[in-house]
Amino acid sequence: MGPLQSVELLLAMQRVSSPLLDLLMRGMSFLGSEFFYFGVLVFLYWKTQRALAIRLAFVVLISLYVNFLLKALFALPRPAGVGLRILETPEDFSFPSGHAQSVASFWFFLAFFFRRPSYFWIAGVLTPCVALSRMYLGVHYLGDVVFGAFLGMSFAWFLARFFTRVSLPTLRPWAVGALCVLGSLMLFLFAPSPQAVKVAGSLGGALSGYFLTTLLGLKERKFLPKEYLWGTGMVLVAYLGGKMAPWSGALWLFGRYFLVNCCATFFFPLLAESVRNRRARGDSACRDP
Repeated sequence: MGPLQSVELLLAMQRVSSPLLDLLMRGMSFLGSEFFYFGVLVFLYWKTQRALAIRLAFVVLISLYVNFLLKALFALPRPAGVGLRILETPEDFSFPSGHAQSVASFWFFLAFFFRRPSYFWIAGVLTPCVALSRMYLGVHYLGDVVFGAFLGMSFAWFLARFFTRVSLPTLRPWAVGALCVLGSLMLFLFAPSPQAVKVAGSLGGALSGYFLTTLLGLKERKFLPKEYLWGTGMVLVAYLGGKMAPWSGALWLFGRYFLVNCCATFFFPLLAESVRNRRARGDSACRDP
């Protein structure tokens, strides 16, 4: 077994383990998780950065979908060996690392898209840190994280060039909406795992919600702190409510994640805009003699 799939390397990293280091590595690993980027992207979307947030969502989700395709294709097992501490229990295969790929996709896209040195520095520091944390936690070999980071960086470079240099033809609104839904359904049909189904639903919901906000002309406005809390609560209710529902199956899983993301990108902005307009009409009526 070569160094790219060496259990000895992971054991050597864990020789310096401690409860504090375990906690630190778990926190570092979280910076590559889908939950972290969902929160960041929703915050950007609600903070008058809709176009940037939806581009980043497209980059990260498409990158993750390809990651799950490759995991199903290679079907390589997770690290295992005598004395190896397994600090997480992922449900999917090992190669390539989704965490390393996600963090590289997100930050290198910002670096290539904006061409700012600060983003290159962040990408250059966070990507290896997340990669090392996945190895320390005993869930990935060196080859998994190296290839995942390389793949994420490649997606970031290609899609940054795509969004800056390719001029898409103007489509009718109904055509845009149809493409959003049909594209996500195609990903759903070819999804090799439940994780890929979640990605397909998330991408479809995010794109459909963005399309609807644009179609209805919902303005980008800064939310008040209490509105952020309302929005977070609304998304959590959608997520937990779907998780607690008695239904199961791939189609329901797709629908759940479609709804959660559409709730973040459309239903909550629509509700917030409706409340603002109602208050404005009430204030106007109070001022009129």
